[in-house]
Amino acid sequence: MSQANSGLGVKAADDKPVMITLASRSDLPQRVRHLLEGILGLCSSGLERTLLLTLDEFESQLFRLAEQGRTNEQQYRSFDTLREIKRGRADVTPRYMIAIEDALARFDQTKATEAAAAKARPGTQPVRQELSLVDTRELEESLALQEFAAKTDIRQAQILYTLGHRFAVLAGRPIFDAETLPIGPSHLGRILQFSTAGLDIVGESRVLLYRTFDRMVQSAITALYESVNTYLTEQHILPHLKVQMPHAKTGAGSKDQGTAAAGGADAAQPEAPAAPEQAAPGYAPPGGHAPQGGFGPAVPMPPGPPLRGAAARPPNMPSWAPDPYGHAAPADERDSELFTTLRELLAGRRHALGLADAPMAGSYRPSGEDVQSVLGALQSKPISPMTLGGKVVQRSVAHLKQDLLAHLRQLAPDGKAPQLAPEDSDTIDLVGMLFDYITKNTRPNGNTQSLLTKLQVPLLRVALKDKSFFTRRAHPARQMLNAIAETGSHWIDDTEGPADRALIDKMQIVVDRVTQEFDGNLGLMENMLADLSQHMHTLARKAEVTERRHVDAAKGREKLEVAREQARTAIAERVAAAKPGKLVRTLLEQAWTDVLALTLLRQGENSEIYKKRLGVAEQLLAVSKDIRTGDNQLSPLLRSEIETGLDQVGYHKDDIQAVVKRLFLPEAAANESEPASSTEIALKLKSKARLGDDSGASAPAAAAKAEKTEKSEKMKPLAPDSAEAKMMEKLKTLPFGTWFEFRTNQQGDKVRRKLAWFSTLTGRCLFVNQRGVRTDEKSLEQLARDVVSGQANIVEPEQESIVDRAWKAIMTGLKNLIGGGGPDPLPVPA
Repeated sequence: MSQANSGLGVKAADDKPVMITLASRSDLPQRVRHLLEGILGLCSSGLERTLLLTLDEFESQLFRLAEQGRTNEQQYRSFDTLREIKRGRADVTPRYMIAIEDALARFDQTKATEAAAAKARPGTQPVRQELSLVDTRELEESLALQEFAAKTDIRQAQILYTLGHRFAVLAGRPIFDAETLPIGPSHLGRILQFSTAGLDIVGESRVLLYRTFDRMVQSAITALYESVNTYLTEQHILPHLKVQMPHAKTGAGSKDQGTAAAGGADAAQPEAPAAPEQAAPGYAPPGGHAPQGGFGPAVPMPPGPPLRGAAARPPNMPSWAPDPYGHAAPADERDSELFTTLRELLAGRRHALGLADAPMAGSYRPSGEDVQSVLGALQSKPISPMTLGGKVVQRSVAHLKQDLLAHLRQLAPDGKAPQLAPEDSDTIDLVGMLFDYITKNTRPNGNTQSLLTKLQVPLLRVALKDKSFFTRRAHPARQMLNAIAETGSHWIDDTEGPADRALIDKMQIVVDRVTQEFDGNLGLMENMLADLSQHMHTLARKAEVTERRHVDAAKGREKLEVAREQARTAIAERVAAAKPGKLVRTLLEQAWTDVLALTLLRQGENSEIYKKRLGVAEQLLAVSKDIRTGDNQLSPLLRSEIETGLDQVGYHKDDIQAVVKRLFLPEAAANESEPASSTEIALKLKSKARLGDDSGASAPAAAAKAEKTEKSEKMKPLAPDSAEAKMMEKLKTLPFGTWFEFRTNQQGDKVRRKLAWFSTLTGRCLFVNQRGVRTDEKSLEQLARDVVSGQANIVEPEQESIVDRAWKAIMTGLKNLIGGGGPDPLPVPA
């Protein structure tokens, strides 16, 4: 229930939200309350019928699923869900409207003001957040609601932006973004989750219900937002507000094709005075770039709706994936000159190498149709393995050019040697240089290189026919190449452990369809790119959730370490003065230290239960000598406290009874057939996993971790003026999400890892991979040493895609060659 109520009302002591009505908000101005009541009426007329239609459609789907079920279990589950929907559907709509009224009544309240009000109330204790894992069912439900919110944010971006302005005037606050709007898609999704929380249905059916609501509500939600906007306009709330959203030009033959209309249009131009504290209409993170997860270009943000919440790009989302609001990256003015400049540089290269530009005598120049026909035939053929120096290598575009000429020779009249047109020859050479650069920047023998090899022919056909491939950053073929290269490099080849077979299969399907079906229609590439992008959005969301789990777990471990150290100190002071026996000493230093640490985390140092459990330790120490002599002076209440404490930290009942018998009933323990001695019980206590330890880790892994921790603790402290100390101070200023490269072997292989979190108390750093999985934990001191020694380095965020970087590198290489200052970026053909 707690999840279902997330973000709704204020939770009472029983974890149930306390809903309020607009009538109870006597502190609101009368006009504002009147306007909110009018908005509530519009929501009631617009959404009640949609909810009923959603439930009707959901029942129909359940009935169809029951009919199509292949097993009795599937049919029973569908009919059981159907019966539950019929039982509880009458409560869904009223709960939905109550929650909407509560959201409207609290529209001017933020979490900060609620926390401040709670803090101001006398006798109010701060709420302690308990960490918990998110199971797969909850993740799927959350993703379904996020998908609904994201799609609605995109489709209704402009009208939501105007509503954000107008609600800001009512609240006297900065502009509301889509996530904080009381009737925004994010709130409507959470309210749906709350209103259906009383239905006892399985997670799979709940996800189906959410998606049914998504389909049914889209037309109704458009009408709702338009009617609310019109209503507020008629009530003279920013009646002259005009919003102009930037749109990308997509004309087929336009010279400006692929450029974004960012930076030229004003996001909002309200002619009426807004709220006094209203923020600027445009939003962009510091630096003017949206987060890109550490890879690929950071797309400049034009003025427009703030990318927050479900519609924002996930931190792990690849840079090539479409912007949720459809804003394309602005084109560089030099892009239109790129192909001409590259051809001029190639001509200069040929002149520097003494290669002739003149056509060969008696040569045959094939037409563009002949070239496309031969490439189409090569595209349908499987790629034959090639060997170079006894090793199997991927086919290069230079080899493809030789195959092309060999096939064209068969079409040449009178056995003439074919010679490509200069522009076509330059195009093939440039595409070859592009693939060579990308191949060098991907892992050898990885999955990515084989996928890129399959794309050579389709992309070559595009480049020969459409020279905007070189000049348009938003060209579908160029985006396809960038998508496969970056996704393969960072999500497949740059990972440890088992590969993500689902992602590999998805990329294989995308590339195979392009290879098998491409006939010059770029729409196929656009569709395949959208398909891959949708898959990557899901992966990025899952990676974000996984990373958040590991960060929460790391924070929990840090709190546990601090609490355990405090408990260990308290026990050590008492043990040093009492000098107890081995069993009592081990019990206190191992198990009871964990009990005290857990009590500190849950109740705090000043709680009565913590003082009582410290008293348990003192009583055990006080009568330790009597326990060794067999005199039983321990009370039953003390025994109950010990049993309860050991049970809370995970000790098995048999182990607890063995300890208690040896402490409280030594005679009964001695009369057993195979009594365990105090030494044996003490050794058994020491061998138990401590509270918070990774019980799933293998013994060798745990030993290696302990050895690594011990080694790091024994390192000499850093000298104040050393390079390591300066680097450590720099690392402390890095934001979470910074990427690092780590050397993995002496051959120079590297992996990229993201600094997900580090502790300001203990200095422990948590690193995750692209999928959000924890890979390593280091201390800030060790990380500083690694960076200074070259074993690690900070990865600066790439401001350009891998294709853009390739063209820059190619141009630089050609310029250096012509000037005599660099190597030849293109091998000289034989």
